Amino acid sequence: MDWKIPKWLMIKKTLPSREEVIITSLVNKYLNQEVKKLISPISNEYFLINEINQIYICIGDEKIQISNHEFHYSKNFYLDFTSNLKKKIRTEIEKERQQLKKELFKNEIDLLQKINEL
Repeated sequence: MDWKIPKWLMIKKTLPSREEVIITSLVNKYLNQEVKKLISPISNEYFLINEINQIYICIGDEKIQISNHEFHYSKNFYLDFTSNLKKKIRTEIEKERQQLKKELFKNEIDLLQKINEL
C-alpha cells in the first residue's frame, strides 16, 4: 500500500492519523479505477462504488462509511479532511463528464457529416 502523506494533509498542525492516511490512499486508489462515482446533492454525500469487490464508500460532511457484505466501518472526521476527499471525487467526476461531453459532441458532428453526405 502507498503510505505517502498527501501535501494537503500536511497543512494541518498535527500529523494525520493512520486511519486518515489509509482512507486517503483507498480513495486515491479507487479514483484511478473504474468505479462508480456518485454525488447526492441534497445530503452532500459522495459515493465510490466498487461493484466487482462490492466495496462501498460514503463520504459525508464529517463522516466516512466503508462497507461490503462482511464489514461496516463508520467514523467521524474533521470537516477539512472529508471536504478534501470530496473535492478530489468532484474533480474526478468533472473530468469524466467533460470527456463524456467531448464524445457526445463528436458523435453529433459525425451525425451531421453523415447527413450532409446523404
